[in-house]
Amino acid sequence: MLRNKLLILGLSLILVSSKLSAQSPDSIAFPVDSFMTIVLEQHPMAQKARLIEEQARAAKLKASGAFDPKLFSEVEQKRYGDYLYYSLQNSGLEIPAWFGFKAKAGYELNEGVYLNNENTVPASGLWYGDISWTLGQGLFLDERRASLKQARLLEESAEFEIQLALNELLKNALQAYWDWYAAYQEYNIYQQAYEMAQFRFEALKRSALIGDKPAIDTLESLIQVQDRQIKLQAAEAQIIQTRNHLNTFLWLDGRIPLELSTKSYPQFELGQIANPLPADWYEKHPALQAYALKIEGLEIDKRLNQEILKPDLTVHYKFLNAPTQNDFFSQYSTNNYAWGLKASFPLFIRKGRGEVLKSKLKIQETELDLDLKQIQIQNKVEALSAELSLLIQQLNNAQKMRANYARLLEAENIKFRNGESSLFLVNSRELKYIDSLVKQFQLEAKLKATQAKLEAEAAILYN
Repeated sequence: MLRNKLLILGLSLILVSSKLSAQSPDSIAFPVDSFMTIVLEQHPMAQKARLIEEQARAAKLKASGAFDPKLFSEVEQKRYGDYLYYSLQNSGLEIPAWFGFKAKAGYELNEGVYLNNENTVPASGLWYGDISWTLGQGLFLDERRASLKQARLLEESAEFEIQLALNELLKNALQAYWDWYAAYQEYNIYQQAYEMAQFRFEALKRSALIGDKPAIDTLESLIQVQDRQIKLQAAEAQIIQTRNHLNTFLWLDGRIPLELSTKSYPQFELGQIANPLPADWYEKHPALQAYALKIEGLEIDKRLNQEILKPDLTVHYKFLNAPTQNDFFSQYSTNNYAWGLKASFPLFIRKGRGEVLKSKLKIQETELDLDLKQIQIQNKVEALSAELSLLIQQLNNAQKMRANYARLLEAENIKFRNGESSLFLVNSRELKYIDSLVKQFQLEAKLKATQAKLEAEAAILYN
């Protein structure tokens, strides 16, 4: 009889001392840092987020194309019967520049029986240089320059969009990791608890057969086995579910889904709990910086619309030259030129005033959105910081409570060994200890998930 009591005591002490966290020899550790690296480098959403930067570069390249020099060539002929009515050829290079300035150099060669007088040029052709300048509407800003400025802002904003997207991805991935951690630890607890209850039941059954124990004790022990088997099955279902969810974040090259080995186990490091936020997290928050760039872009739109309020005034000067074979500038004269002036201005400028008003309202709307976003971010970070502090206190209390339950269980086993307690009380203490272990692991997982949420909300989880 004493042998059986010592056997029960020894099994319970194994439960206390091991904390139900031992891994099998062939288990493979899967640290959270390795998991995050795989997610950031291989997940389709991470690779898609980086495409934002490439798209912004493409948009900037497209906008820069409006300032590319352009070769042009125009040929137009009409022939009817034996007559060449006209042949018009105009080729050259056009160079757009900043501040509404445009330069063009070209060569004209026109001939024909019925050539229009204004198209008549010397037999050797006519070289020209044409300079045009917008003096009114579009002098300080036009659509080309506005598009390029917007593209530069888009390229800068792309970095903030990537940070936000990857912060959100890591937050969801870490939530899955810590759910798996809690499920894994709970499964280990109930697996060893079930094995212990099964072993105890077999020992009590043998004791009952030889008369050392009443048969009713075996029934209570059997109920314990059945109860822990049910909890073990529920924990097994939970670990399968959480592992499958974790698999959704494991990819190779963003195209091949991977599966986590059933031999893998998560790791938890106490030293990583509650890392403080950097002092400048708010000033560097990508969401707020993206809003600032958005407002800057709207200011560009407003300036562009304000150009409509100005008169449309364009002047151009075109110098002409008919070179000879010996000297290109032999026939050049300042009297050989063409010039022109184009001016227009709407009387009521209602379109321009309407566009400017719309731009101002859009800026006000975005500024209000920015104010709201600032408050939302501050409130969420403050709430998560407070929750994290409380979880740290809860975890400390849970660890102390688990240690106290371990001492109670050990004391109850000593009393049982001395004949001063019953199997019912030992089981009761043991269940309390198991529950405290489960609670501790759940709090550890919740604390780490909350820390990930806090860092993601402050946009420092990925920076």
